[in-house]
Amino acid sequence: MAETPSEVEDVEALLNDLLPFAHKMLVKNREFLPFGGYTKPDGTIVWEGAYDGDDLPLSQNLIDILHDSHRSLAARHEVKVCAVVYDIRTIPRGKSKKQDAICVAVDHLSGYSVHYIYPYKFNWLGKLIVEDDYAVEGDMAVFPRANA
Repeated sequence: MAETPSEVEDVEALLNDLLPFAHKMLVKNREFLPFGGYTKPDGTIVWEGAYDGDDLPLSQNLIDILHDSHRSLAARHEVKVCAVVYDIRTIPRGKSKKQDAICVAVDHLSGYSVHYIYPYKFNWLGKLIVEDDYAVEGDMAVFPRANA
């Protein structure tokens, strides 16, 4: 599914705002809890965390809380584009072994939905190395698919 120029701008602005925090947490802690953010119709970016009452929460519970929040905002027409950022293990394109990656699940009001995958590793000095990213079709977690 091809993006329109405005979708690209909306998504890039949100990614550029959220991704540095994931990088910072990886450098500091070598992990991070899922978090999210969204862009209001006026262009304001809002960051979100999630809490399920557990001191050691399951990542999926936090991801679900964030998606639920985004669906609620979408139902009230208070969000243009939203994202949930979380750590995954995956086999990156062109590789044969699983490795860590940042996943950013993005949903746009237009129906555009994609998961951006940023494989990463730490070198022998402990420096974070983020490899070439790629995208896979999203699961339409927030907005209904256009013309569905």
